Amino acid sequence: MLRPSERWFWTYCPSKDRLLLDISDEAQFCSPFTASQLVQQPQYQPLSMAEAETFWAIDESLQQLDMPAAVRLELCLSALCAPFLQQLAHKSWYFQQGSQCNAVQSDVVILRGLTNQYALVLATEPDCVTCLLLGEINTLAGKTLPRLQVIRVLRNRVSALDVVLPYRHSA
Repeated sequence: MLRPSERWFWTYCPSKDRLLLDISDEAQFCSPFTASQLVQQPQYQPLSMAEAETFWAIDESLQQLDMPAAVRLELCLSALCAPFLQQLAHKSWYFQQGSQCNAVQSDVVILRGLTNQYALVLATEPDCVTCLLLGEINTLAGKTLPRLQVIRVLRNRVSALDVVLPYRHSA
């Protein structure tokens, strides 16, 4: 998997209408986020040390789920876009009441609509959490929210992820 680098730069591409992360001369991550979703359009803004630390925290959290490394990388990079996104109104009415877990940034939680879906906590407030949907979900209102959509919900709508991790051996 790629490792965050001080050579990575955030930029906005008007022709693609996307927030981009320049990884190298040959590689670029094209986020799903357009200008209408951004509070700022960065131009060659270097990846910060805090963003690199967040990348590793998200990657570690996502390892609880059985997914290919390429998918985990896409989710990590999409989640790093959060500081560039506009504040959202909450969509709590789309979801069943959860167990009101004490989720913190980078935690994986469960949202329950008509279907269940994992979500990654991007930011927390006393009463709300902002999450990145890890897959498509059908809401209580019958609306389908797509994978990689960022939503804000009241804390009482999320449930903790209860995954038993196998014992890992270390050398």
